[in-house]
Amino acid sequence: MHRKSRSVPLAEVLFGVLVLALLGAVAIPPMVYSSDKRAAECQANVDLLNSMIERYTARHGGWPPKDAAEFERMVAGDKEWPGATRPKCPYGHQYVYDPLTGRIVPHSH
Repeated sequence: MHRKSRSVPLAEVLFGVLVLALLGAVAIPPMVYSSDKRAAECQANVDLLNSMIERYTARHGGWPPKDAAEFERMVAGDKEWPGATRPKCPYGHQYVYDPLTGRIVPHSH
């Protein structure tokens, strides 16, 4: 009497591994690059805010905003910024103005 084997042929195992590898190759890079994209967007926002501070300083005789409230008024009143709203960090962090340096305080993600 011949018993039927329940083993899986090697070709089927290799095909399954190949399919999983291809799915991983397609799915993983967008997840990795999306965090790089958000970091680049965050840095662009910081650069934009610092540029706005530099323009404000030039218009006000070399004086940057004196405190966070004046910085907020500056952002809201800047006609060059579309929509006159403060840019938001794509990671959900708040951009903080340092009146001692006249710059945005960098944060890590």
